[in-house]
Amino acid sequence: MTVARDHRPDPPVVCSPLPPRQGTWSVYVHFPWCLKRCGYCDFATSVAREIPREAYADAVIAELGLRTAGLAPRPIATVYFGGGTPSLWGAEHVGRVIAWLDRWGGICADAEVTLEANPGASEIGDLGACADAGVNRISLGIQALDDRRLAWLDRVHDARAAAHALDRVGALVGSGAVARASADLIFGLPGMDAAELVSDVAAVAARGFTHLSAYSLTVEPGTPLARRVANGAVPPPDDTVQVAQLEALPALCAAHGWVRYEVSNYAAPGAESRHNLAYWSGGHWIAVGSAAHGFIPADGALGLRYGNLRHSAAWLAAIARGRLGEAFRERIDAPTHAIERIMTGLRLARGIDLDALAADVGAPMARALIERARARKLVGRAVELDGGRLRLAAGAWPHLDGIAADLAAIGPGRGADSAGLG
Repeated sequence: MTVARDHRPDPPVVCSPLPPRQGTWSVYVHFPWCLKRCGYCDFATSVAREIPREAYADAVIAELGLRTAGLAPRPIATVYFGGGTPSLWGAEHVGRVIAWLDRWGGICADAEVTLEANPGASEIGDLGACADAGVNRISLGIQALDDRRLAWLDRVHDARAAAHALDRVGALVGSGAVARASADLIFGLPGMDAAELVSDVAAVAARGFTHLSAYSLTVEPGTPLARRVANGAVPPPDDTVQVAQLEALPALCAAHGWVRYEVSNYAAPGAESRHNLAYWSGGHWIAVGSAAHGFIPADGALGLRYGNLRHSAAWLAAIARGRLGEAFRERIDAPTHAIERIMTGLRLARGIDLDALAADVGAPMARALIERARARKLVGRAVELDGGRLRLAAGAWPHLDGIAADLAAIGPGRGADSAGLG
């Protein structure tokens, strides 16, 4: 029996024609393809012999048209091309997306437009051409500058390619072709010592990079790394080593003029990731592409969160039928938004702006947060209340997840002992 397929387009997302909460839009564009899938990675990425670059650009632009049908055009303050490895996409296609956004809402004169790239000539692509197309910030996935650790991580590049990529991107910053550059490093690998971390940080700083994202190695369920750890092929990360390196990073980065502004991120003053700050501060953003997750204004709610289909072929097929290709959508109410703001806001060195939280979710929810922090005896021990902000106390960063979960237990039906530090 043949089942008739529904080719009717999805109705536009029902949302308010109001501007985003922060007044300007942020836009995330996901490009799912990589040259190789690393053993530790659980992101929505895939490897393909032939990447449908033009078809994917067509689909992203089609989704932008569908997504923005119910949204008010406003200036765009940040655009982030993430993945995957979006430097594989090519400057022509990246430029098409930027041009579409500029026609719709207008790219701000001081907008931050970030492109993720990986070392290796075939992955770096023509970053100079991407800069000409409107990219002004490069985020480089170095992860390590040592062949042993790179091989352990299943990275496609070696230490020489990593150093070369740092040089190339550093030269783009030095020439003014791009305004800023960030690098990613992974610390806490089995057998990694403090001297290696010092060396990696110094190598990034020496090229004029203004931002560093440093993440502890995490064994994510379902990854090849998780299977290797489970069968004893490789040792798991040592928690003691990871905490020691996490605690060493602020001083290492400060020596190069970078200040910790988020649990895993360090920047020269003014070089913080404005795009990520929009996420962590509860802003709205449009997201397009397979597996992309967005948060946009919606009538009668704090916002509408949606996630696109993870498999690129399924997402492309949905877009070809004039549909949004969503895996889910949910309306976010004030209690849910308050919990999310606690979980993300405590990641920031500046903490949670309690007045802004009260304005968005109501004064009772903001008061409940303060009352819980006091009732759980966290103030002065794990968190600080100062200047209208609730922030993590010095020395409490290794316990961030537990503290945030404890404080987030303020919604209906959440008991006083539901989570966190006992």
